[in-house]
Amino acid sequence: MLTAEQQERYSRHLLLDGFDQDKLRAASFHIQGKGNAARWAARYLAASGCGRVVVDDPAWHDELRRLAPWTSFSGAVQSEIILSTGAGNEGADAAMEGAQAAIDAIRQVLAT
Repeated sequence: MLTAEQQERYSRHLLLDGFDQDKLRAASFHIQGKGNAARWAARYLAASGCGRVVVDDPAWHDELRRLAPWTSFSGAVQSEIILSTGAGNEGADAAMEGAQAAIDAIRQVLAT
C-alpha cells in the first residue's frame, strides 16, 4: 500500500492502465556494469519506484537515494540486468541503452 507521499510522487504512474506500482515496489534488480548505460538504467529504475536496485558502483548511491527515497540499494535481487561497459557507450547512446533496459525490466515485472 502506497503512503500519501508515494501516491503523490508516483501519481503519473497510477494514471496508467495496468501499471501496478505495488508490484514494482516489490521488485528488485541488480544492474551489472559500471558504465553510463548501467548508471542510466539504475536512475530510471530508482525513479520508477522499484523496491531494490543493487548497483556495482556504490558511488552512485547518493544520487539514487535522491531519486528514490524508499528504494533499498543492497540485499537479494530477483532480476539481473547486464549492460556493456565498453568504449563508445556514452552520451545519448548510453542513456537510450539504459532506458531501454529499465523499460524492459519494468515490463517484465508488470507482466508477471
